[in-house]
Amino acid sequence: MCSNGSTDRTVELGNSLEQTFPHKIHFFALLERGVGRALKFCIPQFKYPYIFSLDMDLSADMSFVTSALVSLNNYDIIIGSKRVGTQSRKFTRKLGSGLYIFLARLLLGIHFTDYSLGAKVYKKSILEKYRGLINDYGTDYVINIVYHAFKDGCRILELPVTCNDTRSSKFNLFKEGIYRYKKVFSLFLKRNK
Repeated sequence: MCSNGSTDRTVELGNSLEQTFPHKIHFFALLERGVGRALKFCIPQFKYPYIFSLDMDLSADMSFVTSALVSLNNYDIIIGSKRVGTQSRKFTRKLGSGLYIFLARLLLGIHFTDYSLGAKVYKKSILEKYRGLINDYGTDYVINIVYHAFKDGCRILELPVTCNDTRSSKFNLFKEGIYRYKKVFSLFLKRNK
């Protein structure tokens, strides 16, 4: 587990979980913000061949873990999808992610329906292979990894997930939207060179 400059209770909860399960959970707290930075830091620390990426607030139902475990050995990446499953989120968040998914399908030719950070499983070897695609700050590493893995013929499964998250986003949705849309167009331009 890793905190990336969190200002909420993530550090407190992460330390508590490590103390409760010292042989199973290791918690790291980076001072600088950046989910990509946290993931890049943790890749060499991972001891197991599969990495589950879950939001600390558990907005995705934990049944995703059980479902993913059944298929773990047959796939390189497992995507938990709110759109294939069910979601209780604010309309603006659904609209923004829907447009993003539409653009990814149209411009990149990938058909998956969730490129958020939570409810994902990666083979450690996949994260090692595509580590250079993870930028320090941004959240675009999911689509970067999924796009390149798909293009390279990796085995990717999408599973339905239940998401209940009616809180306001911690991201500035306008800035995050512009950032993500720019990244999709950037991948599209590189694809067509």
